[in-house]
Amino acid sequence: MSVFKLFIFLFLFLNLQASELIFTQEEKNFIKEHPVLRVQNERSWAPIDFRANGKAKGYAVDNIKLLAQKAGFKVRFIPGRSWSVYLQMLDEKRLDVISSMKITPQRRNYTIFLKYPVLELYNGILQKKETHYGSIKELEGKIVAVVNGYYQEELLKLHYPKVKIIKAKDILEAMNLVLDGQADATIEYHSVLQYNITRYFFTGLHSVLLLKNKHFSSTRQYIGIRNDWPLLQSILDKTAKSQSHKIVQDLRTKWLTKIQNRHIVLNKDERLYLKNKKVISFCSDPNWLPIEKIEHNKHFGIAAEYLKRMSSNMDIRFKLIPTTSWNQSLEYIKSKRCDFLSSVIRTDKRKKYMNFTSSYMNMTLVITTKSDTFFINSLKNIKGKRIGIVSNYAYKKILKHDYSNVEIVTVKNVYDGLKRVESGDIYAYVDTLEATSYELRTSSFSNLKISGKLEEKISLSFGIRKDDFILFDILEKALASISSTQKKKIYDKWVYVSIDQTDYSLIWKILGALALLLFFLFYRYKITLNYNSQLLGINKELEKLNIQLEELSQTDQLTKLSNRRCLDENLSHEIKRAIRYETDLCVILIDIDYFKKVNDSYGHPQGDEVLKKVAQILRENSREVDTVGRWGGEEFLIILSQVDLEQATSMCEKLRQKIKAHDFGLKDPITASFGVTKLHIMDDEHSLLSRVDSNLYEAKDNGRDKIIAS
Repeated sequence: MSVFKLFIFLFLFLNLQASELIFTQEEKNFIKEHPVLRVQNERSWAPIDFRANGKAKGYAVDNIKLLAQKAGFKVRFIPGRSWSVYLQMLDEKRLDVISSMKITPQRRNYTIFLKYPVLELYNGILQKKETHYGSIKELEGKIVAVVNGYYQEELLKLHYPKVKIIKAKDILEAMNLVLDGQADATIEYHSVLQYNITRYFFTGLHSVLLLKNKHFSSTRQYIGIRNDWPLLQSILDKTAKSQSHKIVQDLRTKWLTKIQNRHIVLNKDERLYLKNKKVISFCSDPNWLPIEKIEHNKHFGIAAEYLKRMSSNMDIRFKLIPTTSWNQSLEYIKSKRCDFLSSVIRTDKRKKYMNFTSSYMNMTLVITTKSDTFFINSLKNIKGKRIGIVSNYAYKKILKHDYSNVEIVTVKNVYDGLKRVESGDIYAYVDTLEATSYELRTSSFSNLKISGKLEEKISLSFGIRKDDFILFDILEKALASISSTQKKKIYDKWVYVSIDQTDYSLIWKILGALALLLFFLFYRYKITLNYNSQLLGINKELEKLNIQLEELSQTDQLTKLSNRRCLDENLSHEIKRAIRYETDLCVILIDIDYFKKVNDSYGHPQGDEVLKKVAQILRENSREVDTVGRWGGEEFLIILSQVDLEQATSMCEKLRQKIKAHDFGLKDPITASFGVTKLHIMDDEHSLLSRVDSNLYEAKDNGRDKIIAS
């Protein structure tokens, strides 16, 4: 037993040691002598590296902070400089680390790089939605905005001299140049463009991914270190190697797949309008909680929460113009004493002096009565009753038109209406579900209840003065920037609802229906028993057919290899397994060279024979555990689990020679090009496939019958 305990102790000890970082004495001394690392922090390279609310944010920022903390360093971010200045500072040793940068020959003169990349990014062309530039060649003669000092500028000048370049200080300025029509496009990493389009609400812009461009293909970003500190390179390399895949995936999820707060990007006219206006005034309903209320000259409620969110997104101040009644608020907007109303229902009459934004809240009208009243299906069932409604509310017209059988009585506000129901002065009060339930809950009306609802729905919008079109566009954008999740949080914060829907007059009808239903079920049960034996036989046949159908759905009928659907499913599964168990995974993408020429010269039947023979070669020279499939057309994909890049490349060479040596019975030999890559720590399915596709494209571009691995 003691030997067994000793074995367990040694096993746990060795595993604990393996999980800890082991630095040399020289490296430990370096950490002690240089406890703080100076790292750049760009203004607006979201989601990779940017500044928000006075703090460094982004994928690369979080990554360097995690690595530094694990190694024993603190980080001091240096904000506010341009990219070209940061490069100069690194060269002059006034900066210790750049958290994400591309390796170029020029930068190697003053920078040493970590072994493991931070990210792999793909370029995109940002443009207006009405344009469709799919390649950089199409931008020749056009104006392209690029960030000063970014590598895209250097590549454009070198390989696309006909493209006209305009420089921007950062990516947001470049995007605004496109938005304002001063540039036709900008080239930047697709994920950066997508993030900023969504986060800053760039309406009218979209990004087209660039995949098959040998100059602007995928780019790996590395941590760069001043070249006189190789010990720091060694320390951070060890730290990065020990970083768990889960931490990396969490960073990707946080910054590359989740976009939270949106900000609004305005055009020139809108920006000038806000600059001159400074404050936007509004009027509200002074007593309509939970929608809104004025108390001590302050605005509360759902509408107030929306305005706070919009104010944050627009970076502008709204000013409440207090009123004492809804009627007064309507008069103020007519006389232009306020710029907009914060909660208003669209009507034909109001369209004469207001424009309405999209609705931000849809509401149901409900009927409130005393507690001893049965459920009311419709106001049409209560002829001659007195029904209360707040003066000048939009749905007063609806009630008068659709329910002429009741007497409409005007009340001051929700509380007044409910109080008059309680006293018996009126039979019922009609208002929104939200306003009624809020007042019932907060004012302790113990003998009242919501007894029914109307079919009509109403929607709340912002109502803007008819003559102010620019403000209308601004508020429309601001409203659209609030996510559905945020809207739900606002609603849930203010609204609690309880509705009595018991209708005792229906009880006997329901019981009768249940009796009929039970009789029908018993009869059907007897019939079902007679068919059970037949169904058992049919089910067995169906199971066989389903198995055959499943095989057909995952098999390419021509080559008998796995089809695209099966490959997609297996690749997703293998990536998850490789991540979970930290094993190698490689993929090979194969394309038959000049296959179109085979079809054109020998006919499609002969082309099909070539495809079948190539498929046979691939299958016979792969392991049983490998997934071999037809990717589409003349392309094939092989998924190799627990195989490193060197082994996968060796397999490619074997397959390349086998295909080249095979006698296909044609005058011309058949060859194939290969792209191969391995799963990197930051990869998902998209990035893995994009990289192997780029490698295949490079192999074909370099003369075909080649292998490109990365």
